[in-house]
Amino acid sequence: MQAFRRAGCCSTTWPCELAPVVRDTSTMRRSWATRPSASRREPSAGRTRTQPARPTMKTMMRSLFAAFSLGRSPGSHLNLSATIGATVARQILSGSLYFAGMCITARLLGPAGNGVLATAMLLPQALYAFLNLGMGASHVYHLSSGSGNPRQMRAANWILAALLWVVVALVLAAGSEQRIARFLPGIHKGLALYASLLFPLLLLAGWSSSMIRGQRDYRTYNRTLLIHPFIFFAMVALLGLTGSVSVAAVVTCHLIGQLSLWLMSESRLGKIAPGATGQYRLRDAVAFGLRAHVSNVITFLNYRLALYLVSFMLGATATGFYALAVQLAEMLWLFSGAASSIVYPESAANSRSPEALEAMVAKVAKLVVQVTLAGALAAAAISSFAIPLAFGKDFRGSVAPFIILLPGIVTWSYMSIVSNALAGMGFQRVNIQGAILCLVINAICGVLAIPVMGTSGAALASTVAFSITALYTVVMYRKIMAAKRAEASGARTDVETFVEGDE
Repeated sequence: MQAFRRAGCCSTTWPCELAPVVRDTSTMRRSWATRPSASRREPSAGRTRTQPARPTMKTMMRSLFAAFSLGRSPGSHLNLSATIGATVARQILSGSLYFAGMCITARLLGPAGNGVLATAMLLPQALYAFLNLGMGASHVYHLSSGSGNPRQMRAANWILAALLWVVVALVLAAGSEQRIARFLPGIHKGLALYASLLFPLLLLAGWSSSMIRGQRDYRTYNRTLLIHPFIFFAMVALLGLTGSVSVAAVVTCHLIGQLSLWLMSESRLGKIAPGATGQYRLRDAVAFGLRAHVSNVITFLNYRLALYLVSFMLGATATGFYALAVQLAEMLWLFSGAASSIVYPESAANSRSPEALEAMVAKVAKLVVQVTLAGALAAAAISSFAIPLAFGKDFRGSVAPFIILLPGIVTWSYMSIVSNALAGMGFQRVNIQGAILCLVINAICGVLAIPVMGTSGAALASTVAFSITALYTVVMYRKIMAAKRAEASGARTDVETFVEGDE
């Protein structure tokens, strides 16, 4: 409206070029009277056609993030606001579906049953974390650099996944009930073997979807990753309606969801890059991936160490309380996870422009911590009645550890952006050092605090470890960026190892 006023269209004094038209009203009336009757209805029809479409979640998220003016990546490859906004929309939708599924399974299984489910799922998750060989990160790198061959990569995925699962199945089959129960409390051998079937599907789904990300086709990547949460929720809802929820049945839902994700990824890979013929060597791919894999393994241990200590020290019921608290708290990482998935490849592509890259990382990290902090404050305010309302009064024991986890969740969200920028620039050793530091602090604090404070002690240990690790990583990042800026400007730097990276 302000633009029209400046042009004179809304003022009481008409512009000179419109004056004849306004004065000759009789001509206008005669012209209108001679038009066909269908034309008289045209303004109404036009108004109907121009009604604004109802905004979708994806459109709203893009508009929201565009308001923060993140701009483009340093190489102007993509609009950061729109890309992160669309990725966050996918993360929120996925998280909502998982949350709804968790509500159903937690209510019907109860604290003890939910603890058994968490322990059963810990087996394939741990196997995936330890044995994925970093192939996902390797696929992203090789395809984005033009040296990947999708056909050879897919064949390597199938062979590696089959071989790794056979080894795991043989080890589980050779183990006794007592030995398995020692490492997986409350899990019998049959359930352990059944849950292990999820391991190769996690590998295949993760590796195939990472190839889509390696093409930097974020739109297809986001759509594909929605397959598993949709199928998981639909199947869990069906089980709830029929009263058939059990630990094995929920594991089956995950199996079918991951299988569908893998098949859909394979289908879409053929459409994205049917003609890629880059040189690809499995040995080089594994060597590259292992450098990132070491950091990821230690980070996984940080995420799950407290859960395992609670299971070992306090039993299944306490594990159910703490598992729910962790799952809810980690939902606040939806924003940082979405942003990190963009920051990593963009940092790799623009590591030679340190000033522009640092500006991008600063903007994204600031936005991420602001959004996560706001979500944490809101979650803390409503958790005392929202958790029992959503999951049942039996889960009041999840409220305290959930609130104690929140400060660590916020600091870790900021660090995740910085650590992905470091990894993209080739400084993986900083992330490895930080992950080791976090693991040591988490283990020591957990062993000391859990016997005294229970699940709240486990949450406190994780928060302390996350916060100290975030501080270390940010300090190292600033030193590295200062050295890279000095190198780019031609100034002499005494921090040579910072500039050279891990290569």
